[in-house]
Amino acid sequence: MRSIDAFPPARPGSSAFRALLLLSCGLLASCSAFRSATAPLETRLTPSACTAAADTLVVMLPGAYSSPDEFVQEGMLAAIGERRLAVDVLTVDAPLAYYQRGTVFDRLRDDVFAPARARYRSVWVLGISVGGLGALAYSDKQPGELAGIVALAPYLGERLTGTEISNAGGLRRWRVPQRELGNDERLWRRLQRYGNEPTSAELPPLYLGYGVDDRFAFSHRLLADALPPERVFTTPGGHDWPQWRALWRAILPTLPLPACAG
Repeated sequence: MRSIDAFPPARPGSSAFRALLLLSCGLLASCSAFRSATAPLETRLTPSACTAAADTLVVMLPGAYSSPDEFVQEGMLAAIGERRLAVDVLTVDAPLAYYQRGTVFDRLRDDVFAPARARYRSVWVLGISVGGLGALAYSDKQPGELAGIVALAPYLGERLTGTEISNAGGLRRWRVPQRELGNDERLWRRLQRYGNEPTSAELPPLYLGYGVDDRFAFSHRLLADALPPERVFTTPGGHDWPQWRALWRAILPTLPLPACAG
């Protein structure tokens, strides 16, 4: 596990702060979302600055109330340019309404990943908060399709399931209930494979980053224990862009992404 320096606390007016307020009332409950779910998903492609024929795509999935513009404003794309990586970037507008309606998988499949796989050899995903949940859930339904996932402060379901896992001695020792599973349990069953089947070809490499004071850090630590330590990154602070920026910049140099020639 790698720890990085502290950054300023959450800004009360930021989208991440608004997302945190939403999460406090139950992320997938019937809270009102600011933006509706439309079809198809709105996306924006930023081509690589060093090649006209990138064979790798990085898809960025935002948090509950974040917009694709924030990936630019917060320097997430700039960090890729500074590393001189030969990748295209696709930012996706996938607000909470898609998750509430249960349409996020279909929209991601049809509007994002099917076209991406037709054009690119390798597709990576950066998912923040609920976007991390979206990336992990998509990988569960489409095993072996993604080249890798970076999950920053991912929402991993209600604490009740996490507590059951913790009481069992951790994710590796947790016994999946022998009954019809709920959404949270299905997600954790998939994540358990990272600890018990680390070489499975169906599991894309998973990089986890979170603030140690994040309100969901309890769940993050459960997942971290099942991952290789070199793929877990932490920073002081909570659930906001200063932490996510720092984590992204720390994780990027460790990813097996193609570099620009010369």
